[in-house]
Amino acid sequence: MSADQIGITADVLRARETAKPQVRTSREFRCPECGARCTRLTDGVSEAGHRNGCSRRLERLGGGQRSAPTEGGDGE
Repeated sequence: MSADQIGITADVLRARETAKPQVRTSREFRCPECGARCTRLTDGVSEAGHRNGCSRRLERLGGGQRSAPTEGGDGE
């Protein structure tokens, strides 16, 4: 996407691309391990948004299902 397509300058676009968005709701938080802005899911246990390599990242099960990470995960 170019800056012209959204009506801003190239400098503003670069600043937006590198900015760290602030948390906006009570379910959002910054992960102390990976630094990503994450969201607590409605089940009250799972969290989405962790970066690759974060031990708190959900594991894919296939078919759109996910499980909570296990203790001492392999960091994928």
